[in-house]
Amino acid sequence: MAALVRRTSQNMAATAAIARVLSTRDIKIVYQPVVDLTNGGIFAYEALVRPNAADFGGPLSLFKAAVERGVTGELGRLLRTISVANCPGHRLFLNVHPSELDDRWLVQPDDPIFNHTDDVYLEITEGVPLSHFRLCQTILTEVRERGVHLVVDDLGAGYSNLKYIADLQPKVVKLDRDLVAGLVQDTRMFRLVSAIVVLCKELGAVVVAEGIETAEELESVQDAGARYGQGYFLARPAFPPPAVHWPTRSRPVYRSQKVTRARKAAPRRPR
Repeated sequence: MAALVRRTSQNMAATAAIARVLSTRDIKIVYQPVVDLTNGGIFAYEALVRPNAADFGGPLSLFKAAVERGVTGELGRLLRTISVANCPGHRLFLNVHPSELDDRWLVQPDDPIFNHTDDVYLEITEGVPLSHFRLCQTILTEVRERGVHLVVDDLGAGYSNLKYIADLQPKVVKLDRDLVAGLVQDTRMFRLVSAIVVLCKELGAVVVAEGIETAEELESVQDAGARYGQGYFLARPAFPPPAVHWPTRSRPVYRSQKVTRARKAAPRRPR
């Protein structure tokens, strides 16, 4: 009985907390650069939600509460409104929870994504379960026809798989942190990442390597051919949108291109 009372109290508190977030806009949006690895410049910013309310430990618990109470679409709309308003003049990567697709919020003509002055890239968070895939494909096709680009997020984790790239035809594919962490050349993981990058390019998508936290990881994803990168090593999420801290030891050019040119210039050893 005590456990039931405790759960009921917790549910009531979560319901009140999510209602307060929606009514007072008590939410914070921070931005992390998506960095062009060919020149060290900012290609775009990704908008990331940070709950202010102590009721939510982070974005996952916030969206869990929204899903359980059927207000994911309303929450997503609020986050897009704030994200677009606070980052004019830049391309934006915006996360969309799969549950938002049920209510077709994204295709409403007054959605903020259609009024942003620069390109908008939509990321589907937490993977797309098979139960949502056809709905996702239908709605995102409609949104894409109106000039919004699609991002397949977290490739290499959760539900994400290569078939989604072929079916959804995204503009951008993001490599999950699990593929980037500790990445070094001349390893099986490096060959896997390099092959994924080549495949994505052949399917018409550019690659963003997420979670870059060291100079070695930065150099390795460059060598693997990733065009863009994100991670604490380059810039932490912040507001106002932060600058990039490009490391002085690395030059903002494709290391893979340098390696290729060096190999072509090197004389062949006699067999």
